[in-house]
Amino acid sequence: MKKRIAVCGSGWSNEYLKIVMSGIRKCAKENDTDVFLLMNYTVTNAEKFKETGESNIFRLLEYSPFDGVIILSNTLHTQDEYDYLCNIVNEKSLPAICLEYQLPGIDFIGTDNYSGMRELCEHLFKHHKVQHPVFVSGPVENAESTIRRKALEDVMRDNGLSLTEDDVVYCNWNYYEVIAELPKWLRKNSKLPDVFVCANDVMAMAVCEVMEGQGIRVPEDVMVTGFDRLESAVLHSPMIATVDRSWDDMGYRAMESLLRKMEDRGICCSEYVNSKAVPAKSCGCELSVDYQRKKPKYSGLYNNIVSGAFWGGHLCDIAERLGKVISDEELHVSLVTFLQDDTNNYEGEELYICLVNNFFSSLSDGTSLPESGYTDTVDIIAALKDGIAQPRMTMDTRELIPGYDVSNACGRVYTFVPFFSVDGCYGYVAFGEELQMMYDYSLYNWMRNLTECFGHIRQNIVLADMNRKLEILSVTDGLTGVYNRMGCEKIAYPYLEKCHREGKRAVLMFADINRMKRINDKFGHIQGDVAITTVATSIREVLTDKWIIVRYGGDEFLMVGECDKEEEADHLLKEIM
Repeated sequence: MKKRIAVCGSGWSNEYLKIVMSGIRKCAKENDTDVFLLMNYTVTNAEKFKETGESNIFRLLEYSPFDGVIILSNTLHTQDEYDYLCNIVNEKSLPAICLEYQLPGIDFIGTDNYSGMRELCEHLFKHHKVQHPVFVSGPVENAESTIRRKALEDVMRDNGLSLTEDDVVYCNWNYYEVIAELPKWLRKNSKLPDVFVCANDVMAMAVCEVMEGQGIRVPEDVMVTGFDRLESAVLHSPMIATVDRSWDDMGYRAMESLLRKMEDRGICCSEYVNSKAVPAKSCGCELSVDYQRKKPKYSGLYNNIVSGAFWGGHLCDIAERLGKVISDEELHVSLVTFLQDDTNNYEGEELYICLVNNFFSSLSDGTSLPESGYTDTVDIIAALKDGIAQPRMTMDTRELIPGYDVSNACGRVYTFVPFFSVDGCYGYVAFGEELQMMYDYSLYNWMRNLTECFGHIRQNIVLADMNRKLEILSVTDGLTGVYNRMGCEKIAYPYLEKCHREGKRAVLMFADINRMKRINDKFGHIQGDVAITTVATSIREVLTDKWIIVRYGGDEFLMVGECDKEEEADHLLKEIM
């Protein structure tokens, strides 16, 4: 039986995720192992329901028997996520390995942050004669940023220099913090440094943006370097000189180590992958031949604009198609029809939208949606398999996806993302393949759009139910429960017209209560009401549900129904009397 490996990480680290998953996927295929990527979009200091809802996807680990777990720990954003994953791994005695950020008691593979950064700094000092660098730092106490700073400081020390705090700009890994903080440094310092050595590529690209805004040329007036070798940095103009962390190799080695650990559960170990300097245009160098071969293709600005327009239209089409849905069955039909007929194929050939089993019933029975975790079964409201719409079904949550074939030895990647709102957990969405929208934030927008649509659908269902109840109240007599005068206009008369059009025989009978005024005068109106309800009950007991009974006035009743034989009508009349 093939192995099932869970990979837990954040979709915000999209470029890292894309590269490391390529290595994981390659090793998984070679070893006939399926990968279940549990991916979320948690952010630090988010509202509690968002933090809980996003982290909830990792709780699928409790429902399905995975053989091992890879934790992309450097992508996680909250301590609760770290704590939960550590606890579940230990409770289930799951073989596990974490990448880049070490977790207690779990095997670890990470980047040697020092070697590549030192190599890049030595290149700057040796080939570009740098004398005055400025370090653009990550968070003050961040271990990775600290090690990268140390590499710069050690090379400076070897060259008889030292880094002062005045030449450190703290920007928390963030593009927009660089845009805000670097101009302040430039205003305080009249002389440009030789190079801005940035702790990651994102900040390096932001430094280039600030320089361009100030009319300062890179690399002619000042050099800029980064760390990570992101695809966006490689495609940047100028191309960012950086440090390659070999994330694809790390992913491959992580899967390889985990499979080995599953066979022989030895002691916890740590392993570091060497990083490598990659000089490029932003430091005044040409890319090496080896890295020119690895350079990703640029799709072009026009293509990106057109693709963005089509994507925006696709999201609008989903919202438009689901906007007027007022029932669960209508939702199922609308969704599968849209997904199957859509020619853009953004969602791929295999997709499952899985709802907690009280998603619809909670709207009427007063129960709450789960805040965390999932119900034991899920309602698969929409599914595609090989691009073909599947029937709606209920599935044991432990299965994760319907019809999972444990014998199919092909090494596939399945992707799972959380589905929730402020009301609670809606369920999850599963994809049977890797998709481009996983790696460019499009999936985040797709899920937000779907969440908004389903929130409106819940409101639509509640409003439709209220309208149905109001409609019933408007045609129902409050005392007897039979139709009232409005019901006669809307239901009884149209029924008679329908019988006439179809050539069917119908009977119209009237009844009233004799001496009703005397009952009210002698015994009171309460007893009069009892008399009216008693007569209404007697009529309902005699006539079948196919008959329409109307309280036409105070003590007057009208009965309409199909009746082929006069004898049958006479018999019913005698029964009522």
